[in-house]
Amino acid sequence: MRSAVVVLALTAGCLARNAAEPRFFRPDSVLLRESTESADSVAAPRSTRAVRIRAVVGESFLRERVVWRSSPVEYGFYEQRRWHELPASYVDQALRAAFRKTARVRLSDDVRVPALHVAVTAFDEVLVPAHVAVAQATASLRDAHGQLLLERPFAAEMPIAGDDPATMARAMGGALDAVATGIAEAVGDAVADVAPEKRATPRARRAHGTLP
Repeated sequence: MRSAVVVLALTAGCLARNAAEPRFFRPDSVLLRESTESADSVAAPRSTRAVRIRAVVGESFLRERVVWRSSPVEYGFYEQRRWHELPASYVDQALRAAFRKTARVRLSDDVRVPALHVAVTAFDEVLVPAHVAVAQATASLRDAHGQLLLERPFAAEMPIAGDDPATMARAMGGALDAVATGIAEAVGDAVADVAPEKRATPRARRAHGTLP
């Protein structure tokens, strides 16, 4: 009996050592590559309009393990396929690079400018009916007084040519770029529609006689 236990323990140890190691991936995104460059090399001319990114968060299941989805109601996780960073982190980095490229809106830490909140709702490999990479997020923009300026979902999908997970990562990069660029452009439109007096600080408004 004792020898059987020893054999089972040794077998379990061999299986553990031979188990496939996780493979880590990063979306092949133009914006992610630009986000790692120096600000001087990618910075666009400074705009008079500004926003601050308050938060970029992801659904609780969007963690390191890559999500696969076969229908709107069925999804799972690959054990060995993992993202090097959380999907929300990739969206945050890509979004900041997208704002630098647009030249329409600059990023600021000023609490008086409109605040952007982004919720990442999908970062999935969809298996059927078409094999595609899907990125999806909902953006909400509010001014300093809490007035809603923008709230809408953004989604993009890119075809995955084959079963190689590296191909999936390349497709996800394209979907990520499309979503981040779409959000940056929509925020630029929303801020442009705000009347100048609503963007001005209280001190500036007093100087123009719009406050007592």
